[in-house]
Amino acid sequence: MSKRPQKTKMSLRLKDSRAEVRNYALKLLRYRSRSKKEMHERLSRKGFDNDQINRAMEFLEEAGLMKDEVIARELSRNAIERKYLGRKGIEMFLSRRGIERELINETLSTHTREMEKETALKLVEKRFRTLKNYPKNVVKRRLWGILKRRGFSTDIINMAIKSIES
Repeated sequence: MSKRPQKTKMSLRLKDSRAEVRNYALKLLRYRSRSKKEMHERLSRKGFDNDQINRAMEFLEEAGLMKDEVIARELSRNAIERKYLGRKGIEMFLSRRGIERELINETLSTHTREMEKETALKLVEKRFRTLKNYPKNVVKRRLWGILKRRGFSTDIINMAIKSIES
């Protein structure tokens, strides 16, 4: 007689853990969208096993709540508009967020050189306001470093710095 209730408790625990994994995954998605890799890492860090994680991720994908393609487009737009990143910077940003290389290349196929120039010019204008009281060589050096760290190519950096000289 004591074995019967234990089996029931165990099956209830399994059902609870499935719901718990889904609820935790949904909670994570309420804060921000996450790639498949990020979600898997967060759920495993929480202590769920791979079987539970895979089921929860299948549920999220079927519900349309976790699509890396959508996340990649959203993140690249954010990287351009808010972070003022160049092409290499966007690649690094997306790869850190767990987006696969093929999807990164596909997403960046729409990123034109003109878009990158425009982003670099916006960043230079924004940063020049705080640097305008420094000597010319210091301003150039600092702007060069800022643009290089954000992933802009050398020719775009030179073009952007020349734009403030005139």
